[in-house]
Amino acid sequence: MKKRINVNKKSKDWKARYPLVEIHWLDILSDPSWQSLKGVMQMELPTCVTKGHLVSQVKGVTRVFGDHSLNKENSIDEVGNVTIIPNSVIKDIKKI
Repeated sequence: MKKRINVNKKSKDWKARYPLVEIHWLDILSDPSWQSLKGVMQMELPTCVTKGHLVSQVKGVTRVFGDHSLNKENSIDEVGNVTIIPNSVIKDIKKI
């Protein structure tokens, strides 16, 4: 499974510079109910899926944004819906 995507940071085209990706990652699970130890041992981490434009994969984290505004030059002005995922929990990442 792939855990890194190469990004063309020198591209002037924002679509090439921030490719659209789909990330499958493991999340923390917490359950406050009473259960047997056998049941605890059978629990699995949930796999979550995040889709967005890849900003970077440095210093142990992957950064993506889901929304953006464009300026008059058709370049990204601001971004929103930012997600930061620790690289250690990523199962797979691919361009879409």
